[in-house]
Amino acid sequence: MSRAAQTGKRRRVSAALTRRSGPPRRPPLLVKEAVAAVKAPTGKAPPELEAALHAEPRPNETTARPPIRGPPIPHACFSVQTFCAAHLISEAMYFKMKGLGLGPREMRVGRRVLISFESAAEWRAQREVTTAAE
Repeated sequence: MSRAAQTGKRRRVSAALTRRSGPPRRPPLLVKEAVAAVKAPTGKAPPELEAALHAEPRPNETTARPPIRGPPIPHACFSVQTFCAAHLISEAMYFKMKGLGLGPREMRVGRRVLISFESAAEWRAQREVTTAAE
């Protein structure tokens, strides 16, 4: 027996379950089609429909928005997370290397730990020398 048969309660039907499957429904008549339909018998569209042709795009259409404040400002240093992502190492490996004294130089700004691009370049060069020596 189903739950409805036992308790006497019916299942609630949500809006998602009531949607019909199948091909999409025909969208409402577009402004261009309306103008074409009106132009056919008379040869000229009424001014209100002609103005509607040049109206703003619908809200669901995507439009390119110009930047408000210009181009984004590039970062001047790495956080630990971005350093690890840029150098394709895990954060666990970073802290393991740091514990062994093999990590890059860090700077602290407030509570944040940052790694300058110069320090990262020195670290990479040092890793290359160490790897070549092995």
